[in-house]
Amino acid sequence: MTSNDDDLLAGITELAPRLLTTMEAFEQVQRNMHPSRLDQLAEFISPFAADLTQAFDTFQALAFPEHIAKFGQHLTEATTYSLRACDGIINSGGDTLAAMKAMRAQTRAQEKLYPTANILTPISQYFLELPQRDDQGLLEKLNVDRPGEKIGILNADNERDTRGGFSLYIPEYLDSSQPAPLVIALHGGTGHGRDFMWSWLREARTRGFMLLSPTSQQDTWSLMGEELDLPILLRMVEFVAKDFALDRQHILLTGMSDGGTYTLLAGLQEESPFTHLAPFSGVLHPEISMNGDIKYARDRNIYLVHGTHDWMFPIETAYMAQAELEAAGANLTFRPIEELSHTYARTENPAVLDWFLG
Repeated sequence: MTSNDDDLLAGITELAPRLLTTMEAFEQVQRNMHPSRLDQLAEFISPFAADLTQAFDTFQALAFPEHIAKFGQHLTEATTYSLRACDGIINSGGDTLAAMKAMRAQTRAQEKLYPTANILTPISQYFLELPQRDDQGLLEKLNVDRPGEKIGILNADNERDTRGGFSLYIPEYLDSSQPAPLVIALHGGTGHGRDFMWSWLREARTRGFMLLSPTSQQDTWSLMGEELDLPILLRMVEFVAKDFALDRQHILLTGMSDGGTYTLLAGLQEESPFTHLAPFSGVLHPEISMNGDIKYARDRNIYLVHGTHDWMFPIETAYMAQAELEAAGANLTFRPIEELSHTYARTENPAVLDWFLG
């Protein structure tokens, strides 16, 4: 090894674990997000950001040879976004909007880091559910080269300055001859599918289901006025079915906030292709009862998740939804999450998937 090689190895060894640790810590920030807690969250994330900044300063001085320059670029961009996410919390000054922007920076960090998962094992492990991170068989399957196959992350007209496209994740080891379940994840208001996909990718990569994360036609889903999104959403499902073997007995529609509200609005329809519905932190849209679509809740598999400290849609709205859905005959699982505010209950994903795939 040359001295430059030694410096590169030392720089990567110093940066990568600190980046992963900071990103894991930021997930705790997201889980505990509430306008009243921003100062506490800033205090929590600050030492992680400081440690990462120190390692990044050294890393940025390194010169990467051409054959691994792309790898260095991915680490640089991922770290830049991770620090931006931390700074957004540390310097939010109690501004909830600034904190929400910080959450989006975290998803960009994940997006930039993911292409390096087949290079460094700890990064590959980060993108797996915790109990499976030491599963050597799974790690090896994820690293098998399959040139020319449609696997990994596929984006269709889903740049962040566009609306109406989708991101699709096909597990790298998926057997295309075997029907696979599909999870469709709907972002919240003003969100984007390319960002919200990361709320479910770790689980899809671990358990081997396909993941579709669409972007609404407008700033949010068709909750009022003309129905723009459902026809497109149905076409997306058929697009997936055309190119991949789809298990039509296991199609989960789920979403957060407006995406949760739209999950019920789109899912409680006659001849709906969605076999399971899992709304997070949304409401039961009044139109569902007004137009009689509540009758389609009978025998439907629904997993309702809501935070007891939700400041946007108070928990009482979830109790009302619970009562109405149960009265309509839904197969309902209701999960009020203690102390969760209006933020995504990522830790509930495994239980939802056990319910969906069990």
